[in-house]
Amino acid sequence: MTGSEVPERTGAVPAGADVQRERILRAAALALAEHGFDAARLRDVANSAGVSIGSIQHHFETRDLLFRHAFEWSIRELTGRWRCAAVGELGPWRRFELLVRELTGDPDLTRRCATWTEFCASAARREELRDGIRRVHDEWRALVSGILADGVASGEFAPVMSREAAVGAVMAVVDGCDMAVAADGGMTAERYAEVLLGTGRAVFGVRDGV
Repeated sequence: MTGSEVPERTGAVPAGADVQRERILRAAALALAEHGFDAARLRDVANSAGVSIGSIQHHFETRDLLFRHAFEWSIRELTGRWRCAAVGELGPWRRFELLVRELTGDPDLTRRCATWTEFCASAARREELRDGIRRVHDEWRALVSGILADGVASGEFAPVMSREAAVGAVMAVVDGCDMAVAADGGMTAERYAEVLLGTGRAVFGVRDGV
């Protein structure tokens, strides 16, 4: 196998190779957040991950392939955390609170928001990235819609608008707050959580005492 070929991912791949690959993907996601899809370089990724450019090319055939994989990796990591925060036998409002805390309590919140904002901007220019953006929105919509449906069924929620509009309002607040954090617009994690929880309580029509 040449250095430019992408190794097949099977159970026979050494654990160390998996660790290095994830380290490269994490570094590539950071480079995307800092430099943008078009300006990020393999050298930026190599320096951040502590590997050679040859090592990167062992895993990813081209620069664009690397950054597309980094984009997908970031999406899986983000949606995986969301799913974990929203499971369990807790009441609907409590699940929404945990989802918000997971979203806003990320110790690397600024990087995550910058990465997501850059991904959205890049997707406007690159059609091949748009499916990833749609998947994230679909995942978030499904999680919030499920919480809202459970809340209505249990009597905890009495939405003040259609369910679709209520979920859309929450998603719009998330997108706006992400942009404010990424742009260093004074949006702290605490304020982000306060705004999102307040929006959810208002549009879901959370009953008194919940």
